[in-house]
Amino acid sequence: MARLIVANRRGHQIIEWDPAVDTEESRSAIEEAERIIRDARQRGCRVSRKVGDQHVLDDAPFDPTVEEYQIIAPIAGG
Repeated sequence: MARLIVANRRGHQIIEWDPAVDTEESRSAIEEAERIIRDARQRGCRVSRKVGDQHVLDDAPFDPTVEEYQIIAPIAGG
């Protein structure tokens, strides 16, 4: 099972899919995750992906076989 975790003001949103299963539900979740990652990058967010036991910053195109992505919002100073 793969997933995308998006932290937000209300906690976090999780989108999950199984890259090994070709169903409408899985394809829809993959499309949604790819859209969210693309939009987040355009808004200045960073994206990390899980590699082994840790997350690394990732600028590569979306890969639905990655175990876990996380969206990292920019920190606002003031």
